[in-house]
Amino acid sequence: MLNNQPRILIVDDDDLNLEVLVECLRDEPYELVQARDGAQALEFLRHDQQGFEAMVLDRMMPGMDGLEVMKQLKADEHFQWLPVVMQTSAASPREICEGIEAGVFFYLTKPFDPQVLRRLVGAAVEEGRKWQSVSRNLRVQVKTIGCLQQGRFRVHTMDEAYDLALLIGQACPDSEKVAFGLNELIMNGVEHGNLQISYDEKTQLQETNQWEEEIARRQMMEEHAQKYVEVIFERHVDQIRLTVTDQGSGFDWGEYQEIRADRIMESHGRGIAMAKVMSFDHLEYQGNGNQVVCLINVEASVASQRDVGRQLVGKVP
Repeated sequence: MLNNQPRILIVDDDDLNLEVLVECLRDEPYELVQARDGAQALEFLRHDQQGFEAMVLDRMMPGMDGLEVMKQLKADEHFQWLPVVMQTSAASPREICEGIEAGVFFYLTKPFDPQVLRRLVGAAVEEGRKWQSVSRNLRVQVKTIGCLQQGRFRVHTMDEAYDLALLIGQACPDSEKVAFGLNELIMNGVEHGNLQISYDEKTQLQETNQWEEEIARRQMMEEHAQKYVEVIFERHVDQIRLTVTDQGSGFDWGEYQEIRADRIMESHGRGIAMAKVMSFDHLEYQGNGNQVVCLINVEASVASQRDVGRQLVGKVP
């Protein structure tokens, strides 16, 4: 599926709320489709031929509420990766964690700031298109790389990170999930490791639409021009081992292994947590955080989707 405009499914049982959401997103480059309850939303998802890049979902609805919609989405392999922005007035830490457990990665509490809504929807669309791109490109490539036993690779740019993740994904079971997670880890090594863009800096850059420009600028700087991220692939009898090492000074990786409730309305910071529970059987950062080791069991599939929410939830502050 390739649309010029990303398609967003907006789900809310209140007509006024729907109007507010549509008005906030009207000037954005999206095609907006409205559903007035959970059942209608699932009907659109399952039968609409064009598909959707993201969904804005109300939590409190009569009949099938937002959490039940999420349960059905996560049980269907076609929609497991659909990014969802859940908007609700249920904003206690416990209720937010319930949303995270259900698989919600973007959370918007009412009343919301229209700018925050636009930022989160933009992040969700980017996530949805990234997954679609990985899935589409893996389907069209010939899997001759499946015989790879060992390999050492070096990448410098975000584009190279994406291409290498696709290549290595073909050599692994559950190629799409591995490619998606590996791409997140390599990109993290480029932007946060080698180019030293902090979490707060990325937040500001995304808010001002300067993130890609800053990536390009820093890669041209003398102190960063020769830096690379190294990826080592090793196939063993019962598992595949991937080691990703950047040339940065490391970071406090422990904060990003789970999606924390106090950062749920941020537009980024989910990549490591998603890779840990969706893409690999084991993921472990080492040393100061500039190296991560990922294991993939050859005979077993990656962690089941029903466990994703529980593993993603961090401690409520």
